[in-house]
Amino acid sequence: MSHEVPLPETPRAALAHAVSDEHVLWTVTMLAFVLDVLTTLYGLGRGLAELNPVVLALIPAFGPVGALISLKLVVLAVAVVAWHVLPGRYRGAIPIGVAVPWGVAGLMNTQLILVTVFG
Repeated sequence: MSHEVPLPETPRAALAHAVSDEHVLWTVTMLAFVLDVLTTLYGLGRGLAELNPVVLALIPAFGPVGALISLKLVVLAVAVVAWHVLPGRYRGAIPIGVAVPWGVAGLMNTQLILVTVFG
């Protein structure tokens, strides 16, 4: 046993730890999924337009919810397959590569919604 206080991780060590913690990365990916879908649906309900041409093409067949969820589930399926195929040291790039665009889209949607609501 030791009475020493552990030193805080450096930013680089913290990032390396987060990237090695795959469940954290997939959790962030799923949060970005939810943020993007919810803000897109809310924005569409407030009269904003969808800009993703794939989603636009799917909306007539599946509706807004079905189109968004279907496309995102396809992306997740491809990501999970890639995650299983890649060597362990590269796997962290997969959820990051999915979460970043979804997170950015969700944040952009939030900004547009706030500008629409509050002027």
